[in-house]
Amino acid sequence: MKQKKAEKLLSAQKSGGFLTCPVCNKEEMERRKDIMEQDGIEFEAYRCSNCGEEIMTMKQLKVLAGKYRKLRNAKDITFAKWGNSIAVRIPSDIADEFSISAGTHGTLTKDKDGIKIIPT
Repeated sequence: MKQKKAEKLLSAQKSGGFLTCPVCNKEEMERRKDIMEQDGIEFEAYRCSNCGEEIMTMKQLKVLAGKYRKLRNAKDITFAKWGNSIAVRIPSDIADEFSISAGTHGTLTKDKDGIKIIPT
């Protein structure tokens, strides 16, 4: 039963038609963005304006899962003042993994999400 509703949702999505809510069967599903408050992660889903049911397509779920995988691998760092510059303390397990030690050179680039440091 749920699989048929999911297939119906996907076929409506692909054809550009209205999405039908799997709970109340109204064609009032609207795409919306929201934020997971506890993690600050933005996600996209469909919400029924009639009953409030929220569902995600597999594509939306994959995007959200990717954001959580990235967050799980993140490390807390400390920024410090060093002369007129800001220094970054790199946790020892990451420094060891990339063979970074005092005096190691690298490249600092801007990324769409922040900055990226690449040891050279």
